[in-house]
Amino acid sequence: MRYDTIHIKQIEILEQILKGLKPLKDLDKKRLDKKMRLEFNYNSNHIEGNTLTYGQTEMLLFSDLSVGDVSVSDLEEMKGHDLGLKMINDYALDKDRPLTELFIKELNKIILVRPYWKEAVTNDSTPTSKRIIPGEYKKMPNHVRLKNGEVFEYTNPEDVVAEMSSLIQWYRENKETMHPVQIAAEFHYKFVCIHPFDDGNGRVARLIMNYILISNDYPLVVIKSDDKSNYLKSLRKADLGFIKSIIEYIEFQMIWSLELNIAAANGEAIEESEDYLKELELLKKEKLSIEYIHKTPKILFELIEFTRDYIFLELNSKLEAFDDFFAEIKQDTYLDHIKYIKTKTVSKLPMNLWLDKEEEIRPYKIYNIDLEEEALENLQYKFSLLSLKSSSEKYDVYLFLELKLNDSNYDLNLYFSEHDRYNKEELINTTQNYGRFLLKAEIDIYIKSAIDKLMNSIKVRN
Repeated sequence: MRYDTIHIKQIEILEQILKGLKPLKDLDKKRLDKKMRLEFNYNSNHIEGNTLTYGQTEMLLFSDLSVGDVSVSDLEEMKGHDLGLKMINDYALDKDRPLTELFIKELNKIILVRPYWKEAVTNDSTPTSKRIIPGEYKKMPNHVRLKNGEVFEYTNPEDVVAEMSSLIQWYRENKETMHPVQIAAEFHYKFVCIHPFDDGNGRVARLIMNYILISNDYPLVVIKSDDKSNYLKSLRKADLGFIKSIIEYIEFQMIWSLELNIAAANGEAIEESEDYLKELELLKKEKLSIEYIHKTPKILFELIEFTRDYIFLELNSKLEAFDDFFAEIKQDTYLDHIKYIKTKTVSKLPMNLWLDKEEEIRPYKIYNIDLEEEALENLQYKFSLLSLKSSSEKYDVYLFLELKLNDSNYDLNLYFSEHDRYNKEELINTTQNYGRFLLKAEIDIYIKSAIDKLMNSIKVRN
């Protein structure tokens, strides 16, 4: 049986061109194998929700390194899938080896790595959980809820053995008469409809599809994760009886693979137009795992604004609780140790006189300092708590929140003093790279240190 599809003739032409270019030179084969290995592993796992980026996948597969905040399960899943890809390539070399259920179960066992629990939902939308045993057929029913709200039921667990046996038999009876791309695509669809495992069905379906293709000397088919919606749409159309929808979808992906293989065989570049973005992503992981950011007007403005809004004002708010203990609490701001004086413009013009005046917008102006024009190295907020009411002698205390603006980092210091500017006691200090602001928990430590010190100073003062 052969489906009359719109892409099959083009595939046959491209397949003949590629056959005439074989065998590939070692260097061309090496770069092609690397490209296809990366594309297939990344996309097939990404479709199923794996969070590794393209760059992280490349580093894991070819350097055995992991960077960034990634889960152990995602790393194991990607490495297991890569082992599955190696397995189908090895098995495909033996043309006499039959496709068996045991082989399919082994693939599922390899890609799922280890037993685990997974959240699930029953047909009536009740949350539940199920234990996944890699390599074993499902024990519980599985289904998918479509966009229209309908539930599509896969094969019942008790029927899986019979359905899988029938699928293997169907493949053996048709593999000599159907076009390799078409039987691979239809096998993929039939397998998905059975959904024989509790997890990993999509990945196994794509691996077995490619096993069939490689066995027939066709290249891997890669279903791109950013085309997932069209992939699923073709499967849904097949559910409605239009089996050619998924076959033509797979055929279209095969054209991409054949053209890529031909380009590699001709010694041409095989990097796609968007691959530079993937390379940049990888470069970010390699070069920017530690960032060296030097101060700029924008960096300083954002840091000062953050310090004012989230640390100074928060501390100022908390100090209001001490109003009853001190005769006066006041705040002052110092820029490079010079006191900042708030000013306002007083107009002497008549109230009914309006003048149009254009004023240049200065985006990085704060505390009357234009950071694009003027240097700033030190910002200090001073809290003066004057005349403790419970003390028989005059007793003043001071808190200083100091921001030191260095060339490539900044210091945020909190000091306490009983003598204004002199003999300051350091309560807490941190040095941070520019571009990193303090987290809420870190800010809370500053606030708590200030409050605790003030409480103790009041308790011990007679």
